[in-house]
Amino acid sequence: MPLFFRLTALTCGLFLLIMLQASVYIRPPVPLPPPEIEIQTEWSPEELQKPPNIIILLSEAFWDITQIKSLQFSEDPAPMFHALQEKFTHGTLLSPMFGGGTANVELEVLTGHSMRFFPEDSTPYEQYIKQPTASLASLLAGQGYKTTAISPFYHWFFNSSEVYKHLGFSRFISLEYFNPDEYVGPYIGDHAVVRRIIEESERSSGPDFIFANTMENHYHYWPGKFKKNHIEVKSNMSNAVTGIAETYAQGLSGADRALQELVLHFSRLKEPTIIVFFGDHLPSLEKLLVYKDSNYISGEDDPDFLEKMHNTPVVIWSNYLPKEAKEELHMSPSFLGPYILNLAKRPGSPYMDFLSDLYRKMPVLPPKTYYEAMNIDVNLVQQYEDRQKAILELEKQAAASSGNASAAGSSDASNSAVDTGGTGGDVRGKPFILGYGEPLIERVSPAFLTVGGDAFGRSQLTVHGGRYGLGSTVFINGEPQQTTWLSEASLSISLPKALTANAATLDVQVRVVDSKNRVLAESRIVKVPVQEKKR
Repeated sequence: MPLFFRLTALTCGLFLLIMLQASVYIRPPVPLPPPEIEIQTEWSPEELQKPPNIIILLSEAFWDITQIKSLQFSEDPAPMFHALQEKFTHGTLLSPMFGGGTANVELEVLTGHSMRFFPEDSTPYEQYIKQPTASLASLLAGQGYKTTAISPFYHWFFNSSEVYKHLGFSRFISLEYFNPDEYVGPYIGDHAVVRRIIEESERSSGPDFIFANTMENHYHYWPGKFKKNHIEVKSNMSNAVTGIAETYAQGLSGADRALQELVLHFSRLKEPTIIVFFGDHLPSLEKLLVYKDSNYISGEDDPDFLEKMHNTPVVIWSNYLPKEAKEELHMSPSFLGPYILNLAKRPGSPYMDFLSDLYRKMPVLPPKTYYEAMNIDVNLVQQYEDRQKAILELEKQAAASSGNASAAGSSDASNSAVDTGGTGGDVRGKPFILGYGEPLIERVSPAFLTVGGDAFGRSQLTVHGGRYGLGSTVFINGEPQQTTWLSEASLSISLPKALTANAATLDVQVRVVDSKNRVLAESRIVKVPVQEKKR
């Protein structure tokens, strides 16, 4: 069974649990054409000396479906992306994945390691990243960058919260910290991810490194996923298969508008900024139905399957680099990190410098079966594999050594780190915040409750504070209550009569709880008096 089917089967059950969630957020029915982006041109030498913000946005399953020439679209589903392609560095990434496996593409971009050297069907986030691991985040954190990861899915999925901590991020905003009204279809909308990118960049005065991924256009693509499609597709395919293409194009439109919002925001700022936008893998489009029925490919045995089904688009926008620097790229995702560092003129590391040099000699690393056809130098491949394996082993040994030193009561355990020659940065002991930290309770209304509640035995309680999201749950006397999210600053609960019948006070607390009922953070406890009814 192909890898992407196994990955889809593995996660399908989990995803279907949230498929029926309604979207409260309503986009404009027809998107406006992309505006002409005016870029700041008057930069002082001092401003250009500042380290630039580096924002990497991995857009779930983003691919230019207009490459299927037998399909006709009522409008361009990605006008902003196409406009940026014309003026800025762009190209393709030879993704190691198809139809799923986002975490594996993330790994390549963030660490420079290649999935070609891990066991087939493995997920290194779950199996190998068990200790501090050199990455773009740890490297840039060592250069004064605030490092943030953002993903609108469960913090535990792909072991993300632990992995991002190991990679050197200082904050990770996961699904539990998004809002119930930010769904677009069954997943959090891309606009909500961009909102948090902007918020986090405004939170700090120094340079930011933000790595974010999206979910709005995640599998599935059957018709009806979104409330309304504004893009119509004409084809020679059946109505059902054409509907799949329309659903995907609608999701593509959402991603494109999020990209537009992000670029517009930073085009207005006098902060040097680089935005990297790319797709992690092509969508499966329901077991290849659209690809085959549109004659884009003949099937999994298509001789051009690798070229057509593994090349994902990438565009790099900047508000300060000269337009003459525009390039056309074709690379493996593992070379994207060093490329960005060179573009931003940031110091690399021995490993990143090695990858930069390797990129010039071998820009893509395909599966072994393509080595001969693509003139791949096996000696260069072996050097890459040896370097990667050595770094991972040294990091593992360094973590074990540090752990042993700590167990022995050493106060200098952090000095036992081995210089792995990796992407740089020792993340042990660095602060790491999941979401927005502890939720706050500023006040509770009403200030007191009455015994037995109202005439129907109910009592309404509203908690004010923040920052509240999907995981925020009100607890009374240590027990979770059915919580209604009102806003990022308020939550509401209806108390049953039994809670106020015999108590003098109630202990009110807000906890952030994940889908496995694990508590991620909790507020202080506020005591609310319960008084006798006045006669």
